Amino acid sequence: MSHDERQDWHGPDTSEPLVVICILNWNGWRDTIKCVESIRELRYANYLTVVVDNGSLNESLERLRAWGKDRFRSPAAFVEYGRDQAVAGGEAASEALLAQCASSQRLVLIDNQENLGFNGGCNVVFHYALTRAQPAEYVFLLNNDTLLTPDCLTHLVAADKKSQAGIVGAVIKDRENGETSSGGNRGSFPLVREFFWPLITWHTAVPDREKEFEPFFYVLGTARVMRREVLEALHKSAGYYFDEAAFIYGDELELMDRARRNGFTTVIANRALVYHAKSSSSGGLYNPIVNYYPTRNRVREARAMLPWYLRPGFHALHISWNTARALHNLRKGRRRSALAIFRGLIDGYRGVTGKWERHDEEVLLWGKAARRN
Repeated sequence: MSHDERQDWHGPDTSEPLVVICILNWNGWRDTIKCVESIRELRYANYLTVVVDNGSLNESLERLRAWGKDRFRSPAAFVEYGRDQAVAGGEAASEALLAQCASSQRLVLIDNQENLGFNGGCNVVFHYALTRAQPAEYVFLLNNDTLLTPDCLTHLVAADKKSQAGIVGAVIKDRENGETSSGGNRGSFPLVREFFWPLITWHTAVPDREKEFEPFFYVLGTARVMRREVLEALHKSAGYYFDEAAFIYGDELELMDRARRNGFTTVIANRALVYHAKSSSSGGLYNPIVNYYPTRNRVREARAMLPWYLRPGFHALHISWNTARALHNLRKGRRRSALAIFRGLIDGYRGVTGKWERHDEEVLLWGKAARRN
């Protein structure tokens, strides 16, 4: 065993709070591997990477397992759990092995066996992170098609320590065009700005790197750190972390609202930078899935959050705007995307929740089309 390997075996620097990094994989094993490799370059001293295969329909699980076994050889630790094992906090011997390894040398792979959606998949990691022998102080939600800068996590945790916010988002930079987004909503009348877009628009402020953090109404799950106390308060007040009824796309606003009611706030860490391949984890902006869930779940969010006097205006805008989007897709020859928007509208007002009945079929159809192109 080399000197470097012995150093890796000595374990992480526990003077820093433990951060469990949660990455959901769904048919995107190539992006996931790139993401984990960027995580391994983090300068933060105490983190544990957890990859959840969320019922992939391709060979993702097998690919990730083979890569993990090869990349995290002894004295590193590669641990596999089923969903029930993870929810119970892991297995004692495996957890002891993880505790001995440096942060960059340990990886947990969880097999959910079925697609629980973003919310359900994250809930599995929340349970694991907070019930394991060494509970996490933070959970870092991270899209699998992101790449981190080495100081990203250091800035996120530092921003929470100084702001005492509880929820901290990163600055998101598009990997293709370099466009910068603060990944959230800020300013006056945030609910109006959020639910009445695009009638009321706002410009994303350029992050001021002279300021370590700035308050935001909410931050996206693309790259977001949540403190343990926030998660515990959310679960205590509602009986769950994320509401799995939304499946994907549509619980972030409600979660932030519940967090605020429990005394927490939300900030953006201006020096925490993440590069994101926009919507690649879901197949692109014209994938029917990307069009169905946000259209459907927005109705649910509005019912939960908007005051009664704003709801009629929202519904009029939501129906007209998405009808126009659907017709535009039809004109462009994107028939399935258009039908997904119409279906999302109908199901939203019918109160349909959970996994879309056409979800798996659309995944297969989109995958075949992508291969042809």
